[in-house]
Amino acid sequence: DVRLSLRVEPGGLAANADPERVHQVVANLLENAVRHAPEGSEVRVNARPEDGAVRIEVADQGPGIPPGEAGKVFDRFYRTDAARSSPDGGTGLGLAIARWIVDLHGGNIRAEANDPRGCRMVVSFPGGER
Repeated sequence: DVRLSLRVEPGGLAANADPERVHQVVANLLENAVRHAPEGSEVRVNARPEDGAVRIEVADQGPGIPPGEAGKVFDRFYRTDAARSSPDGGTGLGLAIARWIVDLHGGNIRAEANDPRGCRMVVSFPGGER
């Protein structure tokens, strides 16, 4: 029971990237966010232009990533303690695949704290407004 919200501004926003691979990145981020989001909470997806790139954010209200582990979550097979203790945790490959795709497109991806609680994954692909 997790609500999803989507906001893309402007509506014709486009990245210079393979649409199938962008879909794979967003799907991996959404799957993680929904898996870690508490029941009754919201996962937000926002996309907007920023400095000649398309910035995509996926934010949840889950337990977040422990301090010092934000960079490690993109390593293959890495799972935080909270993910390891979850009965429906993933394999630890989704974020590694997302980083690989983003890197191949000349973009970047990072994990941030989502204030006041949770995790925000921020992806930038080259591109801009249409």
